[in-house]
Amino acid sequence: MTERSGDTFDAVIIGAGINGAGVFRDLCAQGLKCLIVDKGDFGSGTSAAPSRLIHGGLKYLETGELRLVAESTYERNLLLRNAAHLVRPLPTAIPILSWTKGVAAALRTLLGSTTAPRSRGALLVKIGLALYDIYGARARQMPRHRMVGRRRALSDLPALTPRIVALGTYHDAKVTAPERLVLELVQDGLALSPGSEALNWCAVTGMADGALRLQPQAGSARTVRTRVAVNAAGPWIDRVNAALGLDTRLIGGTKGAHVLLDHPELLRQLDGRMLYFEADDGRILLVVPFEGRALVGSTDIPDDDPDAAFCTDAETAYFLQALRDLLPGLAFDRDQIVYAYAGIRPLPNSEGVAPGLISRDHSAPTEPATAARPFPVISLVGGKWTTFRAFAAEVSDSVLAQLGTARRRPTDTMAIGGGRDLPRDAAARAGWIAEAARETGAGTARLATLLERYGTTARAIARHEGPDPAPLPDAPDFTEAEIDWILRHESVVHLSDVLLRRTPLAIGGRLTPPLCRRVAALAAAALDWPEGRAETELRELAALLAERHGVHLDLA
Repeated sequence: MTERSGDTFDAVIIGAGINGAGVFRDLCAQGLKCLIVDKGDFGSGTSAAPSRLIHGGLKYLETGELRLVAESTYERNLLLRNAAHLVRPLPTAIPILSWTKGVAAALRTLLGSTTAPRSRGALLVKIGLALYDIYGARARQMPRHRMVGRRRALSDLPALTPRIVALGTYHDAKVTAPERLVLELVQDGLALSPGSEALNWCAVTGMADGALRLQPQAGSARTVRTRVAVNAAGPWIDRVNAALGLDTRLIGGTKGAHVLLDHPELLRQLDGRMLYFEADDGRILLVVPFEGRALVGSTDIPDDDPDAAFCTDAETAYFLQALRDLLPGLAFDRDQIVYAYAGIRPLPNSEGVAPGLISRDHSAPTEPATAARPFPVISLVGGKWTTFRAFAAEVSDSVLAQLGTARRRPTDTMAIGGGRDLPRDAAARAGWIAEAARETGAGTARLATLLERYGTTARAIARHEGPDPAPLPDAPDFTEAEIDWILRHESVVHLSDVLLRRTPLAIGGRLTPPLCRRVAALAAAALDWPEGRAETELRELAALLAERHGVHLDLA
């Protein structure tokens, strides 16, 4: 970046996680000139650490957050349409260990109890799933729930505890690449508003003469002026507000940790389904097939340090014991863990409330402009992955009202990135692949893989690859040309951007020293890194993997 000053934007969005990216795209679609900026990579904070679910919030029925359930199920259904390349239906099973327990506890929770309910029996689950079907009817995409008895449950999942009495089954959804969805929202915003900008690895450090000071990780400082600032920094919101001269206590975050297991027999019994179950302490946990692994999560522990979040030994032990209790027919140990991660949820400050009962709803308090700060600051508090579009629409309407501008278009039916013009059935898919094969020279099997991974962006990647691309070492389903395309088109700054966010290679437990070194060499060539930069990136990657993800690679 060269030093510039005096740049003026209609809105500056600070934080490029899912909520910030959603607001950026929405405002760009209304014709505003916007800047989105993040001190890290796009989608590298809390938005990179979810349970990979796009869900309607079944458990929010317990706390009486019916509006949130209605909104979440609708937004889930929209994402299954608008981002079908990244959001897929997920059949889900709830193991149930009693028939009638939990009704009294659920009533106490609805009446305001601050302790989490336990032992949700079949009657309570049946009522909850029936309500879930009702709320999911708007723009319905998936079948209704059903209940099966003990014999059928153990036939389907023989490793389950024999204490089971029934199995509730329903459908939610999962996001295959959350960080990519964030990136595609940002890219869509840039395409919708050519004067807009998106900066990763660039921090907002404060103010000078009513303008925001930006400091990129590499390069000169820059100042920009804005008519409205949107603080979408998630668990960093109060820190960003402090840099803007505001003293706020908006966030009371909790940490959610996850591990991924290499467990082929568990995956075989899951057969594509998620297990959504209750641990002995009443905490709801899940096991979901993801990238050929079993993703297990999550915890809900008060924490206020998002820059140092990682899955602890105690959390790992908690997950493994919960799995042993639920699935005594299978063995679980630490050696099966190939990757771990954690993030801090940007929940509202809710002292005295059990973490599991803190609302996942969203709000956007506004600090009006002052003489020293000639723009209002809107802070995005709470929210959840599934409802980012609705939250973004609410915030965008507030920004438009501040600016005296009318909304030009809604975003309900706006496709995201590679979900645009996506073939929706087998015949359309086959036709798309055949046409793309004729145009690019790529094989149909390769195009099918790319279409599954990137949606209709696959055509551009296949064109870049050509008919005979070289595979990556130790990951032959990825090619060197594919990585080169990502490096040249997806705002990559660091090696970790590629391996942890632009691809699922890290979370899938597939990183090896030869693979990392080859991608570093490709990055050095594509990004014109100076001599020695690739080795520095490899050392930093190794440290990050060891400190935050429990992965130890010799990349010296």
